[in-house]
Amino acid sequence: MIKIEQMTFPEYIERKFLEWQSGQGKRKTIEEFAVYIGVSRPLLNMWMNGNRKPGKESLKVLSQTLGNEVYDVLGYARPNPYLQKINNVFENLSVEHQRKLSEDAERYIVNDKKKK
Repeated sequence: MIKIEQMTFPEYIERKFLEWQSGQGKRKTIEEFAVYIGVSRPLLNMWMNGNRKPGKESLKVLSQTLGNEVYDVLGYARPNPYLQKINNVFENLSVEHQRKLSEDAERYIVNDKKKK
């Protein structure tokens, strides 16, 4: 078995397609997999053929569906899980709560600098 870090991205995405298809209990198409992972079929085809790698936004979408191991395969650092959690809820907060969270973060920075 190939370790995730040693896989090429096309090998990884094909493996994920086959795993997903197997979990569905019946044969599924690449187009259905593209819908599942939230990208277009032409883009998925380019990834599977090795003609293109995911950009920053596609990488976020992929990691939400397939897991953060996609960063490992591409040789990128995994995102900070705490920051991801904040990003996932931030847009759903009221403007007042967004402002307060920003102010709190600034206070933490100032306090951390004072401690050093």
